Amino acid sequence: MKIESRVENAEKTKYFLLEGELDVHQTKELRFRLLDELEESEWKYVLEMKGVTYLDSSGLGMLVYLKKEIVKRGGTLLLISLKDSVLNVFKMTRLDSFFDISYDDK
Repeated sequence: MKIESRVENAEKTKYFLLEGELDVHQTKELRFRLLDELEESEWKYVLEMKGVTYLDSSGLGMLVYLKKEIVKRGGTLLLISLKDSVLNVFKMTRLDSFFDISYDDK
């Protein structure tokens, strides 16, 4: 999985562009990368997922874990630009109501 990031300090926002498959083989890399970037204040974390071609249950579980860690630190997580196939995984598991997902950035 390829992960690119950028930080907007003035906006207290960190953006992560994800590409590839988010499955059992890739979850550790993303988890460690994002946990390393977490701040102890009200930061916003945006995962741009237009390059994610596949998402399995371990990827979903890792995203749930990350959201809980972010919220625990006072931050928020936003998922944007999901492919229909990936968005359908969230809908089928009803996690689309748990996550903040922007539907305008497809």
